[in-house]
Amino acid sequence: MKHTLIAPLKQKEYRLFYTVQLFSDLGNWLDFTILTVLITYNWGLDESAMASFIIVYGLPWVIIGPFASVFVDRWPRKKVLAMTLILRIAVVLAYISAPNLVVLLLFVFCKGVFASIFDPARQASIRTLVPKQLLPEAVTLSQISHQTMKIIGPALGGALVAVSHVSIAFIVEALCFSLAAICLIFVSFPNKDTSSVSFDDKKEQDQLSYFQALREGFQHITQNPILSTAIIAASISLFIIFLYDGLIVFVSQLIGFHEGLFGLFVSLVGVGSVIGSLILGQLQFWKQKPLLTMLYSFFGSGFIIALMGIGASQLLQLPIYVWFVSAFIAGILTCGENIPYGYILQVETPAEKMGRVSSAAQSMQTMMMLLAPSLGALLAKKIGVGNVLLLAGCLCFLTSIVMFGFLRAKKLEMQAPRSSHHEKGM
Repeated sequence: MKHTLIAPLKQKEYRLFYTVQLFSDLGNWLDFTILTVLITYNWGLDESAMASFIIVYGLPWVIIGPFASVFVDRWPRKKVLAMTLILRIAVVLAYISAPNLVVLLLFVFCKGVFASIFDPARQASIRTLVPKQLLPEAVTLSQISHQTMKIIGPALGGALVAVSHVSIAFIVEALCFSLAAICLIFVSFPNKDTSSVSFDDKKEQDQLSYFQALREGFQHITQNPILSTAIIAASISLFIIFLYDGLIVFVSQLIGFHEGLFGLFVSLVGVGSVIGSLILGQLQFWKQKPLLTMLYSFFGSGFIIALMGIGASQLLQLPIYVWFVSAFIAGILTCGENIPYGYILQVETPAEKMGRVSSAAQSMQTMMMLLAPSLGALLAKKIGVGNVLLLAGCLCFLTSIVMFGFLRAKKLEMQAPRSSHHEKGM
């Protein structure tokens, strides 16, 4: 049965929870944008500083998230979400007092710890609050929330910094997390997802030792070929993205953007993702071939990345609107990677393991992300910012072609519809 995109929002508890997601996503995008502007434009620091920022931003997801995920699956999710929201408010307000990069990065790390606990709890909450047959729409709505705030967050952050001071921008960010915490108060969570987990299974899960429970999350990934392939593909994609992501602000400078245009440039990626998500949410083909959809989108992204590299290398002079259109198309292609991946993660993971599996997957992806920024900064100094993006575009092409061959050889995509059907019938 085909459901409309807004079908999950007819569920009262999910509708309230989705509001929590909106405010939290807005706070996250304000955070990243304000900190990027502070480090590069206000403090005038170089590529190495931005690489350090991105590494510290993601490090907690690797060294804290997987180990905390066991408790995410065991503790009441509402308390986990509330605690991490409140602690992030405190850290954001502490940003204001940071006198230098070292202190700022310490605060960034602390906030990342709380975010790495919040996100697995958020993923698990979707399984708890939404019927299985509405998971594709719920995943799409989550992507729309993320990307809509990717539009509003950078634009609002850039405007706040331009017309006032970074401290005001941080206060607005703290307000976003405060509103998310207030909305969370009205969400009623069941203690456990009772739709697919028997009483004996729950008791067995609770009796597992900490390390047994931790290992179980990783084992589920390795024993599921669809899920493991999706995670590997997403990890490689993120490595390539973060090879140049910290350099985007410098690309914008080379193209000729000022602070305001940089915010608009980033926002247009979000606009493309929102529109792409709305379109994808009404289509059915990607649910039958989610891995193939990811790879087609990744291949197309290579063209956009390579084009930006040509522009940053001053090999091609294009009007500003062309770069804006490129950012918009990049956003559309991004949702073609993220939505199928999120769908696979939800469908191929039992509800009682969602916290551990999603955190383990995020840890693998973040590990790749942490390797990329320092390498990107090093390459930028050796071969130039533009050539780094050209290299990243070529890597997109190569990775997509290799993964296409792998899917054909293993016939993995043929299994995806059966997994999806099984989940819907549970």
